[in-house]
Amino acid sequence: MRWITIDDDKQQRNFVKDIIGRFCPQAVFSGEAKNVQKGKVLIEETRPDLVLLDIDMPDGTGFDLLQQLQSVDFQVVFITAFDNYALQAFRISALDYLLKPTDPEELVAAINRAGETIQSKQLQQQITVMMQYLQAGNAAARRLVLKDMEAIHIIETAEIMYLQAEDNYTTFFLNNGQKMMVAKTLKEYEQLLENQGFFRCHKSYLFNLAYLKRIEKSDAGAVVLKDGTELPLAIRKKEALLKVLQAL
Repeated sequence: MRWITIDDDKQQRNFVKDIIGRFCPQAVFSGEAKNVQKGKVLIEETRPDLVLLDIDMPDGTGFDLLQQLQSVDFQVVFITAFDNYALQAFRISALDYLLKPTDPEELVAAINRAGETIQSKQLQQQITVMMQYLQAGNAAARRLVLKDMEAIHIIETAEIMYLQAEDNYTTFFLNNGQKMMVAKTLKEYEQLLENQGFFRCHKSYLFNLAYLKRIEKSDAGAVVLKDGTELPLAIRKKEALLKVLQAL
């Protein structure tokens, strides 16, 4: 796997070269650049498999660089000191990123993940979702990128009926009957879907309020969705759910 780094911080470039050189023998260093202009030329000349891409550079951003390319036929790991709003865009699009100052173990893990095959078309779709979120804000958050064992899926949040926690995995149940298991916790998706009309009714379940049919008043407590699916409703969650419904 041939890789390059594009970053205006020379110390950062030297750091990633040192760590990857020592701990990732499968990765072959192919060059470095310090800004968007030189980075574009470097990508076109070296045709790398992986680009470690800084976000904030003197002549533009890493996003600007990607938009200048005719196609993105390589994998990208973003390196950023951006705020939480931008990090939300990475999480929604399921793109890999590292925060500055970069942790060596996280860097090695990112390189190893990048060794897995990702079709360029799928990567471009992920980048599109990310850019839409950054440009349009909360409205673009209504799309979500999910990676399961078979593929990368881009779905509308309106298609999600509910999510179920299974240890460190989350299973998505869509309105067309499709199920997808993703290697992220339910808590992560609860944060991503905040303000998108979802409610955590139980430690193991998060559901879309748009599919709520009724609330059972039995001692056990449950919410029933429009397709008849019954989900447990924790006692401590019942009052909060009623308040949310009254505010709609």
